[in-house]
Amino acid sequence: MRAPARRSSSHSLVLEAFRRSPGALWIERYRSLSPAAYRWMQTRAAKGLRFGVAARVENSRGQVLLVRLNRDSAWTRKWITPGGGAEPGETPREAILREIREETGVRVTNLRLWKVYHETLETEGDGGLSWDFLQFTAIWAGGRPHTRVPKEVTEARWFSRLPEDMEFREDWLGPPRTRFRPRRTGTSPP
Repeated sequence: MRAPARRSSSHSLVLEAFRRSPGALWIERYRSLSPAAYRWMQTRAAKGLRFGVAARVENSRGQVLLVRLNRDSAWTRKWITPGGGAEPGETPREAILREIREETGVRVTNLRLWKVYHETLETEGDGGLSWDFLQFTAIWAGGRPHTRVPKEVTEARWFSRLPEDMEFREDWLGPPRTRFRPRRTGTSPP
């Protein structure tokens, strides 16, 4: 049996956001990382960064906004939804609005929490690092997608459907339309 991951004070910010979002799903999972990726996450956790955020932003035509990260600073070259790590003391809502603005330059409305992945990250011979990943949905409210932080993001553009070359693609399949609230399903957080 795996030992539960140690929780942090930022986890309380995640729990509060979840409890204020009656349509959100809570999903617990274990994820195995390479030793290098695990060390990178440990470094982030030591700085107080214990959760990440991302958003599926849709325009009025149902297209989804995705970004591609800079090859020199990226952990992936695949397309991803705008997002990143929360700064210490930042709420999930503040974090995702900042990340969308920084990475794409667009404005959004109807921001809703869709899923919380409460993850226990593991690697060879080590494990138990707690990390929360919050997924939001939002509607485009204006602005033309462009890269505002070229050191991090090299491209931002609309897609009519999710590309095969997308990181965490399966996590984003079939999210509810942001105009409607789904009924609560899944398990509740501890």
